[in-house]
Amino acid sequence: MAPRVAVRWQILSLLAFVSLVRSIDALNFSVAGKQIMPEYHLTAVQMGMLYTAFTVGYGIFHLPGGWAADVIGPRLILTVAILWWSIFTGLTALAGELPVVGQYLAPFWAFFLIRFLVGVGEGAAYPTTSKTVANWMAADERGLASGLIWSGAGLGYALAPPLVAWAMVRYGWRLAFSALAVLGLLLAALWYREARDRPEEHPRVSPEELERIYGDAQPAMPETRPPRHTPWRALLLNRNIVLLSVASFCLGYVAYIYQSWFYLYLVNVRGFSIVTGGFFAAGPFLAVTILSPLGGLVSDALTRRHGSRKGRRAAAMMGFLSSALCLYLGAGATDPYVAVLFLSLGDGLIYSVVGSLWSTIMGIAGAHTGAVYGVVGLCANIGGMLAPTLTPLLAARYGWEAALHVAALLAGAGGLLWLVIDAGQKLAVDEPGVVPVPEARVVQGQ
Repeated sequence: MAPRVAVRWQILSLLAFVSLVRSIDALNFSVAGKQIMPEYHLTAVQMGMLYTAFTVGYGIFHLPGGWAADVIGPRLILTVAILWWSIFTGLTALAGELPVVGQYLAPFWAFFLIRFLVGVGEGAAYPTTSKTVANWMAADERGLASGLIWSGAGLGYALAPPLVAWAMVRYGWRLAFSALAVLGLLLAALWYREARDRPEEHPRVSPEELERIYGDAQPAMPETRPPRHTPWRALLLNRNIVLLSVASFCLGYVAYIYQSWFYLYLVNVRGFSIVTGGFFAAGPFLAVTILSPLGGLVSDALTRRHGSRKGRRAAAMMGFLSSALCLYLGAGATDPYVAVLFLSLGDGLIYSVVGSLWSTIMGIAGAHTGAVYGVVGLCANIGGMLAPTLTPLLAARYGWEAALHVAALLAGAGGLLWLVIDAGQKLAVDEPGVVPVPEARVVQGQ
């Protein structure tokens, strides 16, 4: 008889699928824009504003999403987040025909409001996911777990253009959004049914699995209740959290170049056809799918051998600095196919850092993982808000090679910051009534 899969890995599989669906729902509007723009007479500038509306909602709501995951629990908050963004994904299909449109709102402003609200829901997703990983995974498994979640995101980004385009051509763009909304509603129901805030609350988790997660430090139920107060001052002034936030800004700047400009760069600068450019534009996202879990696996292995301080640092620096090198080489490559290869690796390698980043946040923040991820994630998205605008401005003035060299410099800076980040130093806060769960010792098991 085959051994039963540990419940924590089933929960992780669900989180990876949530990440995949979230990334498709984040990218679907840019694909559908080809039909939306002529139908509603939207200009390229207006479409850019609609992309920004999503990003602003997404970035800002990392903070309340993470705080709510800490205080209320990730099971309910992630359920609400999936329901929220799925409902507004469905409403996107009706944006131009809503009763208020025409009488009170132009179609553009209806789309603007709905895209912002989709971003609000998605903004709570990863802080809540990070809190779930912190609660459910053993300390030496968190890098791989975080990488697998972002692998789902990379796969979603790669699948979104062909899937949404196929549905759009065959059935129309509205049905594509409606189908994704239904998928999200079903996923929210599945998550709420299968998940629990903590492993000791789940009826299928065995004592052996609890020992693997907690080691000798299994908490009693009253000791694991959520914190009543979030020590924002201590979080915002903590040296490690500030450094992680700046490093994440660098990561977000690089990552959002691929999500906003890479396809047009391939077609307009590197000379690929529309079809061929679309094919190679999936390269960075496929690299993310592979290298995110690989980076997390390396981070966990180095942590087991050298401890969290040296292990997380080494893995993060390797990812950042290798990404910087690939960006530099790809930007200057004369052969367009060599450029695609190195630039795709640059995106995959920057995301290979996520396993170390998430694990470090969990190790430092403890009961406040959601709130700290909210702060760090917001800074990553500030970089993401800046990159789509600054990159073409730099390219227009100095050329695309120089614009990509700026991204390479930021990736290098992000790597060097890890020289002074201490993943082993826990946040020192006094939280009345809450006994923090100690780090699990390394236990060989399921």
